[in-house]
Amino acid sequence: MLLFTRLHEAPLDAGQRAAALHLPLDHDTRVKSRFAIVLPEAGAVAANLPRGTVLRDGAVLAGAHDRFALVVAAPQALVRVRCADALGLLRATYHLANRHVPVQLARDHLLLERDPVLERMLVALGATVEHVEAPFEPESGAYDAHRHHEGHHHREELDTVSATLGEQLSIEAHRARTVAK
Repeated sequence: MLLFTRLHEAPLDAGQRAAALHLPLDHDTRVKSRFAIVLPEAGAVAANLPRGTVLRDGAVLAGAHDRFALVVAAPQALVRVRCADALGLLRATYHLANRHVPVQLARDHLLLERDPVLERMLVALGATVEHVEAPFEPESGAYDAHRHHEGHHHREELDTVSATLGEQLSIEAHRARTVAK
């Protein structure tokens, strides 16, 4: 069994990338610190990562003997939510956030894991829902922008370029509140 126990922070060189094992993982697996899967080309593969580790598409895991695994967000059963206008999409987002539902934001739609109850609620709000198969990368949250660092973060330390849309909005809201004081 191949065991991966830590995130590899440095970029892989071309040879390492070519030799890296590709781990197609759905969202539920990527939020677990410990998991095991069986791959046709590699057999049993396991991860035993620090508690709280969340794997994003493109993350690199390191194991013994300089073995690397590249995390790939696997397609999974999702719902694409569309609305007639921005206010409708904002209303749908509000109701999902109020229920702490993981959501992937896009300019003109939302993606979330399939849930018949939520789908009925969204349709009642005027949204259209469509079942799709796609990789799922929900917003990580404003306080999870740098999950590999420990402790409190000051606004000067936040990377607004690579932050997700939700993180960027949160950073800007924080700056506006700070300036207003």
